Amino acid sequence: MDTIKLFNTLTRNLEDFKPIKKGEVSMYVCGPTPYDKSHVGHARTYIFFDFLRRYLEYQKNEVKLIINLTDIDDKIINAAKKEDSWQVVPDVYTRYFFWMLDKLKIKMPYTFPHVTTHMQEIIELIQDLLNKNYVYKIENGLYFDISKQKDYGKLSKVNLNDPKIGRIEENKNKKNPGDFAVWKFKKKGEPFWYAPFGDGRPGWHIECSAMSSTYFGDKFDIHGGGVDLVFPHHENEIAQSEASIGGPWVNNWVHVAYLTISKAKMSKSLGNFVGIDQLLDSFSPEILRYYLLSAHYRTQLDFTWDKMKKAREQWTKVARAWYDVLQRDEQKLYGDVDLSKEIQMEFDKSLVALENDLKTPEAYKNIHFIASLVLANDLDEKSNSITLKALKTLDEIFAFLPEKSWTKKEYRLATELAELRQELRTEEKFTMSDLIRDNLKEEGISIEDTKEGPKVKFDI
Repeated sequence: MDTIKLFNTLTRNLEDFKPIKKGEVSMYVCGPTPYDKSHVGHARTYIFFDFLRRYLEYQKNEVKLIINLTDIDDKIINAAKKEDSWQVVPDVYTRYFFWMLDKLKIKMPYTFPHVTTHMQEIIELIQDLLNKNYVYKIENGLYFDISKQKDYGKLSKVNLNDPKIGRIEENKNKKNPGDFAVWKFKKKGEPFWYAPFGDGRPGWHIECSAMSSTYFGDKFDIHGGGVDLVFPHHENEIAQSEASIGGPWVNNWVHVAYLTISKAKMSKSLGNFVGIDQLLDSFSPEILRYYLLSAHYRTQLDFTWDKMKKAREQWTKVARAWYDVLQRDEQKLYGDVDLSKEIQMEFDKSLVALENDLKTPEAYKNIHFIASLVLANDLDEKSNSITLKALKTLDEIFAFLPEKSWTKKEYRLATELAELRQELRTEEKFTMSDLIRDNLKEEGISIEDTKEGPKVKFDI
């Protein structure tokens, strides 16, 4: 089995990734709070973890991926004030989230746990923390006492004396400024659940601790999300989970850098975001995947429409090479140029780049070099076969190549029309032959005249 080095946010080091159970990877990724449409910033996170999953599966691991849905939250309650029921909001935008995953070729996780369907596990975890004296009660809810966790801040390296910690959840009755709510007592007009320590609803952080433990137990391999979740969300998850289980919880913490727009963080709260539906009106899902994976996942990526257009140009080169080798293979029309060693070497180098903390920019250089060799040379059968296998493998990992745009029947008909055109040209019936050529071109099909006869090419 191959290895991979991953940067662990907890240790700030590149580490050899070794799953707890050989050949099986448990991975939990923080999902959305569905109170509005998902934007391209969200897409970067979920495309990356789909990419990581695909790469681990390429390495013969069985990956059990879980993405949660926070379907009860202050933002949902606020967004639902004009609705007949608060449940309308998460229902509508959860459907949109699923649509986004499908459109962007993101493989479905093992499950999507909803907070509202795991309330019993959440209540049980809070009761356990109460029993162990990590949680205390004040007038508006139950709070976790961070002073009880001596290594609090180990993930984010947060300074406990920083005034901003207290501003995250302001309440003068808290024991420490950084203490956070695990349970909020019910308020008039808001949804609530019955609990032995007082009716209400969970705080944000406790939910992921309870749901991940429900499916993975006391320890699992990878916990991931956007870099904005390092503090306070993931820091607080660690505190309460390790307080409950009495020891280390997650082995590897993986975080994706911000996607910015005009150098500012893309977010719903700032109103500076581009929706997935808006983007897909102009670009294919494959181009979006190509663009969002073009920067290393720990490097901030700034979104502009011009950069998307540039990405489309770069992607088109790779896609044309892909179509070229597919069509050579189908028509069994090969050249005499042997570049098998060069292409295999570039493919191998792309995988080495991925083994080292998923360095996609380096892998892209190798992929583009392969595309250049394909487009500039008439490859022999061996070289074409190696290229086809290499690109298929890379697409299993990146999922950024286009689907084949033709059927065998369409290919046969296009070839027959090209042969008819050749006959018409021989008979000097150029008006009719040009009409066939022009009509095929309108359908994205070009004809290349070779010494072996006409060859059709379906274009991107």
